[in-house]
Amino acid sequence: MRMPKILFSSVFPALVLAGTASAQITITNVLNAASRVVNGSLAQGALIAVQGRGVGTSEAQQAMFPLPSTDGLGGVTIQIASGGQFFDGIMVYTKPNEVGAILPSAVPVGPATLTVNNNGATASKNINVIDAAFGIFTQRYGIAAGLALAFNANDDGSVAPNSTTQSVTPRRDVIVNGTGLGAIASDETQSGVTDIPSSNIQVFVGIQPATVVSAGRGTCCDGIDPAYPIPQGIAAWDVIRFTVPDGITGCYIPVVVQIGKTVSNFATISIDPSGAACTPVPTGLPLDLANKLSNQTGASTGAVGIGRATTMNINNRNVLVTTKTDSGGASFVRYPELPASVLVLQSVYPTNVCSVNGWPGANGPGSVDVNGNPVAVNPLKAVALDAGAPIVVRGPSGSRNIVKRVVGQLFDYPGVTFGDTSAGNFFDPGRYTITDAAGGKDVSSFTASIDVQAARFTWTNIPDITKPVDRTQDLIIKWTGGIPNTQVVVAGSGLSNGVATAFECAAPVEAAQLTVPSYVLLQVPPTASSQIRGGLSVLNSTAVQFTANGLDLGKLSWTESYHVQLEYQ
Repeated sequence: MRMPKILFSSVFPALVLAGTASAQITITNVLNAASRVVNGSLAQGALIAVQGRGVGTSEAQQAMFPLPSTDGLGGVTIQIASGGQFFDGIMVYTKPNEVGAILPSAVPVGPATLTVNNNGATASKNINVIDAAFGIFTQRYGIAAGLALAFNANDDGSVAPNSTTQSVTPRRDVIVNGTGLGAIASDETQSGVTDIPSSNIQVFVGIQPATVVSAGRGTCCDGIDPAYPIPQGIAAWDVIRFTVPDGITGCYIPVVVQIGKTVSNFATISIDPSGAACTPVPTGLPLDLANKLSNQTGASTGAVGIGRATTMNINNRNVLVTTKTDSGGASFVRYPELPASVLVLQSVYPTNVCSVNGWPGANGPGSVDVNGNPVAVNPLKAVALDAGAPIVVRGPSGSRNIVKRVVGQLFDYPGVTFGDTSAGNFFDPGRYTITDAAGGKDVSSFTASIDVQAARFTWTNIPDITKPVDRTQDLIIKWTGGIPNTQVVVAGSGLSNGVATAFECAAPVEAAQLTVPSYVLLQVPPTASSQIRGGLSVLNSTAVQFTANGLDLGKLSWTESYHVQLEYQ
């Protein structure tokens, strides 16, 4: 029987509406568009990026001036609810799963709710708005850890992009671009505003404060990546000009902007006394070995480590427990996809520089070969190698064994405790020799020796771990002794509410002290309210090379270290 036309016409719109209602979107993050800090505070007047499933458009679109607000872009609008008021986000761009907008300066400081409407489908997320929270744009939009979108300021008024091939010299000015200096009074839908927010900012280069020449709204310059989806002249674009401190050189020196207790992402600039190309940190390998490995893919390594560690923590009865141990361990591994040219004998950390979550490393985002050329390292597939057992460690106090553990077809040489650190037990000053007399299926026999210094490395101002570390104050680490011509490395970490952060700083052992800046400590989440305490380690080490058939590089290292568990607040 034929269906009446009126019934068909009434059913069809219902099907359309049902399909529209099922098109759901989800907001995962609302970020400063430069710093990309998850769950971070957002500044009045900043460019923000809203990420999530279905929040954007299938094709990238960039807004034109005057920037749209209530009209939206590609059918996408943003609205912010705060204190009983509603504010329209100022749309800047849309693309798949992300939209960019200016958070209006008029939005009050405090908690707010941001809602995205994509052609009728909506999603909301709570945010926190503060007066200023700066983020540094990098040369690749959407990547927070990288080369800063920075320009060297020349005497003639021109600028040139800062890069590892075009460094800035100390005592010269650099212009860095970002967003989040704070609210302005001008119409934020228009281009070319030049307001100067009232934020009191600090700029750090390496671990040294830089002199701020100027800071405010501005526009970027020639040389910006064409892939940036941000129209030139938007009212959320901030420009900071500062003078590079003296005494700092390196290809990847961190630049950080701090406003109050809020710290930007770590971006880097290249500083060199010549102002030309920067020289990467060498691998530390002997030249003949470096040349041999320069074109080889796949590398086999052997590492034997011996050391003395002092550990301090608070046990579950709230009692301070101090443990001192001498120990040793080994590892023999083949990495089939690792370019052999990136092997290093001794880890080298940039001095007068701190890194957060491994960025920047000695050579920035990755590794370099023996000629200083970048090397892309694919995900590694490690294969354990059999070097036989036992590995015997002999010294003035006798001998100890590092044994091999076999689990199924896998085996390793786990750390072995040789004893406590009382005099005459084991690692007293003197020469220590490791011997693998028989070798194994994959690695031949070998021997190597290393010296333990009479002037022991001693951390002299270990903090009271019953009291939290104040992250708003610099942390000074002092020591005596140590191995000449080596580094002291300070490493810390914290975990709170699922957010984990770790940092590393290094200084020559001869410096006798190192300052961990407050801007680094502020990157660590506060752990005072967490069930998991944070950590702080101070160590001094050295390494020597040994040879064995089956290994491209073998090294024996000696490390003296201190490890404390504490709270960060």
